Amino acid sequence: MRNLLKKITMFSALEENELDKLEASLVRRRYAEGQVLFHMGDEGDDLYIIQKGRVKVSIPSSKGEEVILTILSAPELLGELSFIDGKPRSATVQAMEPTEVFCLHRGDFLEFLRGHFDVVLRVLEVLAQRLRRTDTLLADTHFLDITSRLAKKILDLSRMFGIEEKERIRIAVRVTQKDLASMVGASRESVNKQIRALREQGIINLSGGYIKILDPLRLLRKAKVEIWEII
Repeated sequence: MRNLLKKITMFSALEENELDKLEASLVRRRYAEGQVLFHMGDEGDDLYIIQKGRVKVSIPSSKGEEVILTILSAPELLGELSFIDGKPRSATVQAMEPTEVFCLHRGDFLEFLRGHFDVVLRVLEVLAQRLRRTDTLLADTHFLDITSRLAKKILDLSRMFGIEEKERIRIAVRVTQKDLASMVGASRESVNKQIRALREQGIINLSGGYIKILDPLRLLRKAKVEIWEII
């Protein structure tokens, strides 16, 4: 638990005695693959710290569809928006594999923040990062075509979960074509067509839900981004 806290930006500069106080307030929870950690609209009294596993953050529709905002793994934070303002959850979070988290109750953390202004600043940094991600998602949906959005999303996944293998990159998280469609804001049929084209061009391979990037430079060109944008 101590090592996990030190990996999180907002807690990394705390003294050992301060980490002791924080640790004492944490509660461990475990979730099976497919289990929902919380639904959009739920009360938001806890901050979640992922210790193990991966989760997807999505906004569901009344028709049973969803928009996947991001995929998170350790040592990411979950639920910080509701945690700060006390309002209902703005998204649904579901475990993509067996997942363990530590939960921190809102009241305990607000009491902790009263004496740690440096941590308050880091909380604001986390919120700013989330907002920037949302801005980027909106801009991509508006300005990029499906091919570019899909290529950019695959590159994003490779940056978060990629493992280099002889100048190729294997993305070590399983994503379905339906998931990819939800991530880029397109129909499943359109995404299937683009994936098929990328495979035929020898740029990616998709097997069993796992993507392998065979030609990263050509995928970069498809994404219409500069190299410095993904470093």
